[in-house]
Amino acid sequence: MFLFSPCQVGAETAFKTEIRRLFPNFRLSYSRPGFLTFKVDNSTPTDDNQILEIVSDFVNRSVFARTAAVSLGKINQETTDIDTDTKTIEVEKTEAFRSLADKIWAIAEQNRIFVNRIHIFRRDVLPPGENGFEPSLTPELQMLHHILIEHSPKPKFLGVHHDNPNYPAQPGEKILNVAETDSGYYFVGVHTIPKGLPIQLCYPGGVLPITIPDNAVSRAWLKFEEGLQWSGFPIAKGDCCLDVGASPGGGSQVLLSRGAKVLGVDPAEMDPAVLNHSGFTHIRNKISQTKRSLFQNVRWIIADINVAPNYTLEVMEELATRKEIPLCGMLFTLKLFQWSLAEHLPAYIDRLQYWGFDDVRVKQLVFNRQEVTVAVQRRNV
Repeated sequence: MFLFSPCQVGAETAFKTEIRRLFPNFRLSYSRPGFLTFKVDNSTPTDDNQILEIVSDFVNRSVFARTAAVSLGKINQETTDIDTDTKTIEVEKTEAFRSLADKIWAIAEQNRIFVNRIHIFRRDVLPPGENGFEPSLTPELQMLHHILIEHSPKPKFLGVHHDNPNYPAQPGEKILNVAETDSGYYFVGVHTIPKGLPIQLCYPGGVLPITIPDNAVSRAWLKFEEGLQWSGFPIAKGDCCLDVGASPGGGSQVLLSRGAKVLGVDPAEMDPAVLNHSGFTHIRNKISQTKRSLFQNVRWIIADINVAPNYTLEVMEELATRKEIPLCGMLFTLKLFQWSLAEHLPAYIDRLQYWGFDDVRVKQLVFNRQEVTVAVQRRNV
């Protein structure tokens, strides 16, 4: 049995090290930047429950896995790049995708896989944010998704809302995964959606369909929008939130869009779009020099501080353990200035367990750069 999993470009060594620690019986197989496969054992999955358990456990426990699937096979088929100005090339591309779709469905039928939905994705070509690249579902992949649906052998495919490739999969559904690792080289696999987390399994390649708005003042908007969707924090209108290291205000914008009241602590200037918002208050100071009495109504804290992980943890721990702050949860990043810092993640996670939160999670999210996101939450506050 083989599993394949996309990850961030550059994180492969950290990912491999993590899997050796968490799953010592797994063996690394084929790998490309942003995409790894692992041999699990010599068997094949026998039922939906086994597939669900293997994949959900892998994604839940791994910091670096975006999503995962049990591999069914692979296809090597060269295709022609789309040129929207050349109808002949478009026709050739469509015909190549139809041929590819037939091969993909043949693999599914050979493995007697009955699916409800298709997830198609491509491994990242660059780290997020580099040269403007952000992981997303390209028009070319959307085209292939449409052709796969057209060529699905009824009743092997029972899709709902399948015309939208980014429609979130529902608990209990079985997903056919098609992952393009290089031009014309595809892995075909399957996973089943568990109840609850992880949310990444509900979307192709683990990429939530988030597009940064034109009025976003920084890329931090992407990180915290994804972080809040991933964490499921129930931030309500009027909740008081603290943004540590707020400048220029991307994270604060995400909170303000949910109707929260935001205290932004940062000695640097805020973008006028945030500074002039009626729900925002700027505390122009370092967090270490700010009176804690100002935070007596704070329920949620976010932070994106460009410092070493130990310093971020010291700041957040001091805030988390103050009894006068009625915290529900915290969402913050830990910078991995060198990938070797990923080896300390188990110790960081152990440290989080002592902060008194019911739910502790750490993940390298899709729109993170060389960093991970931490979510801690109290369920009964």
